[in-house]
Amino acid sequence: MKKQRWFLLLAAVLTALLLCGCSQYDDKYDDEDFLTDEENHYMAIMCGGNTESDGTYSLHAGSLSGVQTLRTFTVQEDGTECEVISTLTRKKGAAKLLVVNVEERTLVVEWPLDSQDPLSVTLPAGQYELRIAGKSAGFKGNISLILNGQVSAWDDALKEMQASAEQALTGGWEEIFRGSIDSLREAFENEQKAA
Repeated sequence: MKKQRWFLLLAAVLTALLLCGCSQYDDKYDDEDFLTDEENHYMAIMCGGNTESDGTYSLHAGSLSGVQTLRTFTVQEDGTECEVISTLTRKKGAAKLLVVNVEERTLVVEWPLDSQDPLSVTLPAGQYELRIAGKSAGFKGNISLILNGQVSAWDDALKEMQASAEQALTGGWEEIFRGSIDSLREAFENEQKAA
């Protein structure tokens, strides 16, 4: 009985930490300096994605707050048309797609997920990031990047997301989280043995 209470308390504390931490960036949703910063700043619950065989990138989040780089891309020639094809549908909160100029750290364009406007912009030569910003946003769908009519491959998108997720787990949170998961697993195994 004591173990069961301990397990429930630990699960409640972990859930509270995750839920409280997930909205810490909501007040930065319209802060251009925050959205264009070199670093990814976000908290997410049940967030992930994968490259599909048709060249799209499937992305989902139960809750995302902050800004996350989906991928970087290079525009070779001035006047290149950049088009984003998105089936991302917002389930809660607010979310938008961003194109950021990497060299100048400026916001080129932003498109809310609910926008009916075409998701296209003409870009000068340079390096850019396609980002998603959320305010306690839940969403699901696919996204494609097209440069001058050519689909741009998403092969490295998952690696970039994993690297940014590892970067977000700094300051000892990774060890705390892993320790909590290990403790929960051990308590569950003990409950299973006792039953």
